[in-house]
Parts: sequence; structure tokens; C-alpha cells
Amino acid sequence: MLRVCYFRFKNPPGYVEHIQPRSFFQMFFISVGPLIMGSLISFLLFVSVVFACRGAINRAPTIGMFITGLLPLWFAVSIAISCFPSQTDAKVLLSETNRHLFKRFNPLAIIGYPFVLVIKISNYLKRFYFNWVYAIFLLAIAIYVILFWIK
Repeated sequence: MLRVCYFRFKNPPGYVEHIQPRSFFQMFFISVGPLIMGSLISFLLFVSVVFACRGAINRAPTIGMFITGLLPLWFAVSIAISCFPSQTDAKVLLSETNRHLFKRFNPLAIIGYPFVLVIKISNYLKRFYFNWVYAIFLLAIAIYVILFWIK
């Protein structure tokens, strides 16, 4: 790892500069890692928000409810709308998939193609607020899990 930026007010909100990975799976998880981890963290934060709201239904609002409800909600939405990898990640993943599939003859590298397609489509659909739809989708799954799975 050469340099890390965890947060900034520009696009992208964070990045990692790194050396060339040796294996395909290292490159794969570098490219797709933000989507996987961002989705997981957002989902867990949404679950905590829904769980806190479920427990606070018949109570008067307090500052504690704000901290346990709205603050994690803000973090969850912020992470969910920013977790899709960039077009540059898609280009790098496509070139690495081709290199490992055709030059290094790694048949497992074929799993890179669907992820390249998902990244490219999601970046195109950001124009139509797809990242917000994705955040709402994660929230809906969290609501479903808390209301119907956890009694």
C-alpha cells in the first residue's frame, strides 16, 4: 500500500493507492471490496437503526434515540450510496481478468466479467439515482429481517 485516503469531500470520497497485486483474487477484492464491505457495513447499520426504532416505538423521543437512530442512519445511507466501485476499478478489473484468463490461463478469472458488468451498469445508473435506490433496498432488507425474522 502506497497511500490511503479514508475520507474527503471530493469524488471519490476515499481511495487506496497500491502496488500491482500478484494474484487475480487480490486484484478482484481490491476492485470489488468497496461494494462488498460497503454493503455489509450499511446493512448492519440499517439493522441497528431498525432495531433501535422498533424498541423505541411507544417512548418519548430522547437524545439517546437520536444517537442510536439517526446518526447510524446517516452513516448507513452515506456508505451505501458511495460503495459502488468506480469506472476506473471496472477498467482495471477487466484488464486483469483478461490478463489472468488469457495470458496466465487462470479459468477462475472468468468470475471477473459479471462484476465488471455490474460496476459499469451501476455507474451508468447513478445518473438516475441508482445508488439511492440501492440504499433504500438495503434498508428494506434490514426492515424485513428485523420485523419478520427476529421476534
